[in-house]
Amino acid sequence: FGSRLSGPRFPPTAARVMARSLMAKCLALAAAAVALFALPSAFVPARQGAPAVSPAVAAGVAAGSMALPAWAYDMPDAQILLARVPGGKRTKELGLVVPIPEEDGLTDGQIAALFVVALVGLIAAVDLAKTLYFGINPTKFKTAKGKGSITPFMKRLIENGY
Repeated sequence: FGSRLSGPRFPPTAARVMARSLMAKCLALAAAAVALFALPSAFVPARQGAPAVSPAVAAGVAAGSMALPAWAYDMPDAQILLARVPGGKRTKELGLVVPIPEEDGLTDGQIAALFVVALVGLIAAVDLAKTLYFGINPTKFKTAKGKGSITPFMKRLIENGY
């Protein structure tokens, strides 16, 4: 059947070559699909009916969480409870003492710096809002006097045709 249409009298046309190529690709895809479905799956499915968390594991987690006393307090108290108290021979000889402030807070200077940064941010936000409301005016700083200014480099580029 096919031998009669091949040979020097009937050279293969582009359509026949494309059809054979497409058929070869389809056969390769079908073979890959059969091989994929024939191979065993890589993952083993979970047991059906098994509880997600056993009561023993839940009890262990609860007991472990109660073992750390720092979790029962607020964060600063936990830091004090877990802190190492100095008391060795050298510390006692030199009389080293680390004073702990009564209140952990910000100083007046830090709060003043915070207000300055917030004020700068507020001014920038108000300026942006005004610019967006009234629109951007590129000719705002252009004067009617003269033709404007141009850098020597830009002038050279214009003269050379760039």
